[in-house]
Amino acid sequence: MEYKIENSIVTKEYNKLRNSVGWDSKEENLVSEAIKNSAIVKKIIVNNKIVGMARAIGDGLYYLIVDVIVDKEHQGNGIGKMLIEEIVKDVYNKTKLGQKASINLISMQGKEAFYEKCGFRKIPFDFTGYGMIRIIEK
Repeated sequence: MEYKIENSIVTKEYNKLRNSVGWDSKEENLVSEAIKNSAIVKKIIVNNKIVGMARAIGDGLYYLIVDVIVDKEHQGNGIGKMLIEEIVKDVYNKTKLGQKASINLISMQGKEAFYEKCGFRKIPFDFTGYGMIRIIEK
């Protein structure tokens, strides 16, 4: 299978992938703004069909992976790992010599082992506390 990796995604592709894994669609204006404000966006195409995407937000010191979505029909084929590796490679290339950057994420429940295979560690460890979240809803 030949994979094509691109550094962009449009709202319809994003929502189509979300729907393919049983997630709800997001409002197109919000998705468009989120994509525009992302530090890294990756999508994988197979046979002219988008089968996966990932994106990260960041400021040069810290990056947060906020979306990793692989179409249900293509899960288990290494596409998710490929997407994570592409993000890690981009962060590595953006990090200046002698400096450090941190890539963080909040795993979906039950997907922790996948991210561990990609080189991430569960929090807490060493000097870190628990990851935390606060949801704002209107």
